Amino acid sequence: MNAKTQPHDLPEGACLTAKVPERNQALLGDVVVNPYRLAPLTAIIRDGGRSLSAAHVRVLGRGERGVAISYDVSERSLWTYGGIPVFGLYPDHVNQVEVSYKLDGERIRERYEIYAPAVRLPVVAKQTAALPEVEPVTVAPGFEQRLYLFNHLLADIPGGRAFKWNGLGGAAEWDSVGNNWIADSNGDVRWYLDIEQIHDSNHRDGLGGTMGFHQTRDGKLIWGQGQTYSKYDLLGRRVWQRNLPDKFADFSHEIRETPNGTYLLRVGTSDYRRPDGKRVRSIRDHIIEVSEAGDVLDFWDLNQILDPYRGELLETLGKAAIQLPDGVQKQDDRLANELAEGDLPFGDTPGVGTGRNWAHVNAIDYDADDDSIIVSARHQGVVKIGRDKQVKWILAAPQGWPAHLQDKVLKPVGEGFEWSWTQHTAWLTGYGTLTVFDNGWGRDFASTKLSGNYSRAVEYKVDEAKGTVEQVWQYGKERGDEWYSPITSVVAYRADTDTQFIYSASVNYLTPEKLTTTVLNEVRRGSQEVVVELKVHSRQPGSVGYRALVIDLDKAF
Repeated sequence: MNAKTQPHDLPEGACLTAKVPERNQALLGDVVVNPYRLAPLTAIIRDGGRSLSAAHVRVLGRGERGVAISYDVSERSLWTYGGIPVFGLYPDHVNQVEVSYKLDGERIRERYEIYAPAVRLPVVAKQTAALPEVEPVTVAPGFEQRLYLFNHLLADIPGGRAFKWNGLGGAAEWDSVGNNWIADSNGDVRWYLDIEQIHDSNHRDGLGGTMGFHQTRDGKLIWGQGQTYSKYDLLGRRVWQRNLPDKFADFSHEIRETPNGTYLLRVGTSDYRRPDGKRVRSIRDHIIEVSEAGDVLDFWDLNQILDPYRGELLETLGKAAIQLPDGVQKQDDRLANELAEGDLPFGDTPGVGTGRNWAHVNAIDYDADDDSIIVSARHQGVVKIGRDKQVKWILAAPQGWPAHLQDKVLKPVGEGFEWSWTQHTAWLTGYGTLTVFDNGWGRDFASTKLSGNYSRAVEYKVDEAKGTVEQVWQYGKERGDEWYSPITSVVAYRADTDTQFIYSASVNYLTPEKLTTTVLNEVRRGSQEVVVELKVHSRQPGSVGYRALVIDLDKAF
């Protein structure tokens, strides 16, 4: 393959055009675009059998406002890829890529022209296929080089949902196509995941929404999807992709790396025997810890730790939440509650009792100080649980908790305190506080409203010894309906810029005649100063944001 080869002359997955100065044409090998078939806006400049070192890459910005992407390449990466990894190509564009490296002690500089193909997406809802448009509103000096990964979901899959679980219930019907891409601060697409390589609604191991994206300490990406969980690098090279352990099933929402090199995953169980003898698939109510090799090291069964019959919030969510039959009082004896349910259906629907979506865990964090986990259960609240499976505290409205947990509910102190409602993410900041995205659906146990709502990014300080909680900061309440996200979303502290990173990811979700327009912000810690605002305009019906995150290229290569 030579420098004059054109894209249409090459097999799918390797299209390129490369141009280098005449004197350097023989130094390196081929340029391969989309080398692992999963990340079409990446490439490798093969080393041609030469020993390179100290490589640096710069993908030039497109147009006057284009953002240049620059990064150093470690020798580890040069060996792994057999050449220089190129990340951040513009789609359907002849990209100008500058590389430098040392060869035999000499610094070599070259410029390549690398064509990357247009974004290719599956046609799903309403026979359309388009990534959302990212509109920059505010980008303060010092934030121009930010890269953001967006994780959106499309629930309307023509011909999908053909695969169903059996009578045990379960979450196979909760399927969606993921739109996962990285945009720069100018809103331009610089990476996306070719979802058709890993998603297939008609096969057990291919269904499910891609969710829970995080960048690990070694710069890789982790996520889960239905019955699998995965770790890949940014070029699309698979590190591992595994089925869930046989005892467990139905991943969604969260996978987290711990400082111990283990991973925490939110799952259900494949076969759960209730006290009344019924066997069900439990729904979004277990957390497992697995090793790098995939062995299960521990698990937390929230059915045994919390109360699966606390249903106060479920009645407010605008769905047919299954409650105990009229006239039946919740009893301290769990078996009595289960017998009173009669033949109410099981499955992934809001409702009380094991085998229904009573908890809806959507986030996990790990506290290394006392070897505990912090769980965001959308239908219950935020709970800290020790390795001994004992509840340390509960951050949630006090109504409905059973007697043995009532003293674990934190007591508010200070001014301006508000509980969070149907929250997403509850993560430690690293400086003694906890951030929560307070969605606000069902606020104060009120019925669903189509206007007059608000969501918040909120920061709490918990005094575990005293059993108290203080609200120390919030953002978003004053923006009302135009920032209100009843589901999904994220807030996470960024130590590198001392900002709270926030994605209000489901604006307009409750008005289906509108497409979602979600909002990404970075706000100076402890203030209302917005240093980044991007608006993300959906161009497909049924598209909703789940989360977003900052991508750090310094760790990746």
